[in-house]
Amino acid sequence: MISSPAILNPKTEPMPAGNRKLTAALVGCGRIGWMLERDELRGKPCTHAGAITELDNIEIVAAADPDPERTAEFGRAFGVTNLYPDHATLLDNHRVDILAVASPTATHCRIVCEAALSGRVRGIYCEKPISRTLTEADRMIEACEAAGAALLIGHERRFGSHFQLARRLVLDGRLGEIRTVIGQALGGDPGKLSRKQAGGGPLLHDGTHLTDLFGYFCGPAEWVIGHARRSHGTGNVEHTAAGIVGFTSGALGFIEGGGRRNYFSFEMEIQGEDGILRIGNSPPRLWLAAPSARWSGFSELTEADFPDYKANNGFVAAFAALREEITTGRPSGSSGIDGRGALELILALYESSARGARRVRLDRFRP
Repeated sequence: MISSPAILNPKTEPMPAGNRKLTAALVGCGRIGWMLERDELRGKPCTHAGAITELDNIEIVAAADPDPERTAEFGRAFGVTNLYPDHATLLDNHRVDILAVASPTATHCRIVCEAALSGRVRGIYCEKPISRTLTEADRMIEACEAAGAALLIGHERRFGSHFQLARRLVLDGRLGEIRTVIGQALGGDPGKLSRKQAGGGPLLHDGTHLTDLFGYFCGPAEWVIGHARRSHGTGNVEHTAAGIVGFTSGALGFIEGGGRRNYFSFEMEIQGEDGILRIGNSPPRLWLAAPSARWSGFSELTEADFPDYKANNGFVAAFAALREEITTGRPSGSSGIDGRGALELILALYESSARGARRVRLDRFRP
């Protein structure tokens, strides 16, 4: 257990700040924690540690991972000397403003709950997905609310300036009423991976970005119909999951995760009554309805310029939003509730598949 004889409420009794640097600690020194920064082809930063070091007035003071070689390598790369085998030992020795949780999904609930209730962190950045189950997600949300600690779930795509501009176009009615949204997060076969341990396969791991963005663009879902394929046995995660989503607005969604592709692709298409917008890992594109030059009395889609925007880094913007929340109280825009919403859609699709692709209503997953 974490010892904390003097627990304070991080929001109502903030740590003395002034102009001092904020402090951060990293739990999980693996790929998304920092190792992906070594990928020469990726845009940088692309990890928790990389994003934190891009921000002014904040520094990483400690890190934890059960693998001592990983923590040592991280320490050398980022000049951090306070290295620990687990989050509990780290928090016994440090009080930090931001705790970045980049550990496996199965560990999120315990780490977030214990860190929040220790009173030794002001804000927690938790890697997506929020957790494996809604029970875990609810425990995390409740612990952070009880402790007054901010909780941000790392769906960093919603912090990208192009995604935010696309959402503004949707909200302003540029596409008219939204009728359909299509999302695909495609990649290779995950192999034999325990469902109990991992919680889910490609739909959970990468598809959580899709379900998060479905809510971001279309609002709450009402029902789903899902289908999952598990070539490695029912005890292992799916290699492909797909489904239909019915939104309370009346829009329909079509989603696919995995797919046994020999490539990775993340793309969304938002179809309104007056136009179509495509966005994802490729540059955004926009088509709007205009009178046809080929058929009298018909309209066709004509490609239009997507508005100019200043490209940013979603990871950096997400950590900046958490910094803003713990210093000013302004919500980050990717709360535990948002993360729960992305998870409940995935779990509903899994349940529908288990029930023979029967329609499953989302209200049964909500408090």
